[in-house]
Amino acid sequence: MVRFALRAVAVLLALACVAILALVLAVNLPQAEGARRALAEEGLTQLWGEPVRVTGAVAVSLWPRVSVDMDGVEARGADGANARIDRLTVSISRYAQLLAGRLRYGLEVGGGDFDLPFDAGLKARPGSLLASPIHVLSLLPHLSIRDTVMRFTDPMNGWLFELKVSNLKSAIETGRNVLVADAALNGQALTLAFAFDIDVEKEERERPYGAQITLATAGEADARGLSARLDVRAPTKRFDHGLSMRLHADAGSLAKVLTLAGIAPTIDGTGQIAVRLKVEPDHASFHDLDLVLNLAEGQRISVTGQADDLETLAGAELKAVADLKTDAPPAVSLREIVVTRLTGTFHSRAEGMMLDEALISTNAFDQSLREIGPIRVRSVARDPEGHVAFRGLSVRAGPPDRPIAQLEGNVDDVLGLAGVELAGSIDIPVASVLSLPPEAQDRLGRIVGSLSLSDAGDGLGVDSFAARIDGSDLISADLALVLDELGKPGVAATTQVDARLKVPNYSAFAAALGEASNFRGQLGFEGRLSGNTDALTMEGRTDIGRTRINGTLSSLAAPGGRSLVKGTISSPMVYADELISFLRPAGQRRPKTVRVVGAREREGGSQLDLIGTTDADVSITATRLQGGGDSATGVQARLAVKDGSLRVDPMRIGYRGGVITGVVASEGRSVMRAKGSGQGWPLSSVLGRGSAISVSGTLQIVFNLTARMDAADPLATLAGTLTGRVGSGRIGTGLLDLAGVGIIAGIFTSSVQKGESVMRCAKVPLVFHKGVGRTNPVIVVNTENVQALARGTVDLVRNRIDLRVAPRPLNAPEGPAGHSFTVTGALSSPSIELASSGNDPGGRYSCK
Repeated sequence: MVRFALRAVAVLLALACVAILALVLAVNLPQAEGARRALAEEGLTQLWGEPVRVTGAVAVSLWPRVSVDMDGVEARGADGANARIDRLTVSISRYAQLLAGRLRYGLEVGGGDFDLPFDAGLKARPGSLLASPIHVLSLLPHLSIRDTVMRFTDPMNGWLFELKVSNLKSAIETGRNVLVADAALNGQALTLAFAFDIDVEKEERERPYGAQITLATAGEADARGLSARLDVRAPTKRFDHGLSMRLHADAGSLAKVLTLAGIAPTIDGTGQIAVRLKVEPDHASFHDLDLVLNLAEGQRISVTGQADDLETLAGAELKAVADLKTDAPPAVSLREIVVTRLTGTFHSRAEGMMLDEALISTNAFDQSLREIGPIRVRSVARDPEGHVAFRGLSVRAGPPDRPIAQLEGNVDDVLGLAGVELAGSIDIPVASVLSLPPEAQDRLGRIVGSLSLSDAGDGLGVDSFAARIDGSDLISADLALVLDELGKPGVAATTQVDARLKVPNYSAFAAALGEASNFRGQLGFEGRLSGNTDALTMEGRTDIGRTRINGTLSSLAAPGGRSLVKGTISSPMVYADELISFLRPAGQRRPKTVRVVGAREREGGSQLDLIGTTDADVSITATRLQGGGDSATGVQARLAVKDGSLRVDPMRIGYRGGVITGVVASEGRSVMRAKGSGQGWPLSSVLGRGSAISVSGTLQIVFNLTARMDAADPLATLAGTLTGRVGSGRIGTGLLDLAGVGIIAGIFTSSVQKGESVMRCAKVPLVFHKGVGRTNPVIVVNTENVQALARGTVDLVRNRIDLRVAPRPLNAPEGPAGHSFTVTGALSSPSIELASSGNDPGGRYSCK
């Protein structure tokens, strides 16, 4: 038995010696080079995940550990996952460590060059480096990489991340495999570090395996660098599925981050991001995103939310806020209006990305937008200079069967807003733009048109926009405009707007807006606006009823955000009664302001002050002025506005045979004062040709009146004095003389017998308060035989006159009155009736 055992041991030793000798011979004999290369290629193919070829020598060392040195390692994958390594060494632990059960792999890479497409891992062998680089790195506590380049690419869209590793070393520190590399990403120097748990974290039941990846760049004297940390947990040590990650990053320079990402650094600033990710081999989602960017020009952008798919943004719920100029003071002029904040919520739906709850805030007003979307981008590409482009961008708003707006095209540089080429159409119900009563929702039709946009050097410009209003019998309109270079002061006139508007019946149109108007005439406009932000010129024609108004006005930029308007306004014929009917609201209520849907004033109300921030010097002329069947020479005036004060001086208005000259000037912000005189009005034109009693004579007036122009009815605020005088004339009845001298004396009075009184003079002194003129103290009318005194009111607001007239013989002005009578009713056709006994006006008065 012992002898048999000795023979068996001798045979085993002999076999072991033969095996060791064969291994040594295989490792060292030149004749075994092919076998060594084949074995090396097979092992590397399993490690890499694509076929690998070794073109150089393969050397195997057995002491003090097993290691394999290979020269000229190459791999050329069908999907572009290519690799080339000058020298590669693979080793395992020393024999003593192996006997102790500690198997560790070592890998040394010198002179490597790798091309790694983003989708290279989708077809790779499970467990390979292409399928799970984290798994391979976690197995390598002894890793050395020198002078190696790794290019992560997306050839279809031009993305490139080039990582150059000059020196990477690994070690075991406090229970972790730690790898630290000096590298450069897209030319920016950085430090990379990887740390893997050696022992399983049992308290992490679902994902007991952990890793940590950090990235850091050096800061500059005036800014900190980039620091990023990614904590990874995995259910298996392969790190190839079910990964849970937490990313925290802090960037002292967004320009450096963009450069790291291979993007042209067109913006700068600082930023922070925190986000949780869940990663599968072909799918990734993110949650609890908190991104904050503070741009160098003062803007702040924040994005929060989540998405079920990182690549397609399916299931996205993202809230974006862009604080642009939140410290801008309230705008007091149109030129000072700036966008202060943009907010919106992006939702991913089956049809695409939707933008809801969008709000544009300015320092004058806020404007909310209805649902916009779907927003689709066929691809996000990168050009050789690093500009990020949106290819196949499409935006739609409104219902799919009849969208209110559609845009399609490309943006060559998203961050720089350059290379924009977008075109599309609009089809918007007017009721979606203006707040209309329910019964008028469909009466104003739709705004239908087309537009195209492109970048205009420093901003976005409208190359063309044409729109019209269809489907309404209340209004028709056409608009065509070009807004190239609008945002660039000092550029030659390139902005041009051609507009046409026609409202056949203004009263019906106003009713659709929820207003009431007694003006039933037409309203029209045809004109052109051209220029740029420094100077705008408007030439056009406005029709109000039968009145045609021609104008040429220029708006020039002035210091402090102010504007200066200069030009002329003229009319061949002004129909005053129609203009008054158009300007004066029906009834006594203040007209409503037409509201834009979604627009609201900022807290504290709008501070816009067009009068206070616009200076003007405008010449106004009207050749003829007509109304109530009369016509006369028209209007000549010069309107000047300076620092919020308005003044019309000189002013000359010829109407109904008379002429008013004077000055109109503002007092404060809402009170207007008119001061001057008028002369030459025939009494027949003042009292009206339809009066039952004919009169003749010439009226003269002196006035000093004020009115509040911010009131619903400025006429109801009229205050001041107006005095009218008539030097001589005739009254086509002898009743006034008869009422003054009595029936008996009237038999012997020639004026009574002729049926006509000769008027020597008349004086009408009125003091106005809230639109009501009271006699001050009395109205005096002297004929050849009688002095008539009248006391009462002239109510311009209610179009009513209420007077009590007491006639007396001219030679007995303090005697008893004759037959007193009242004049009451509408100003144009009052009623005259004998008065009952009462307090008749009396005393000595002159009408001079």
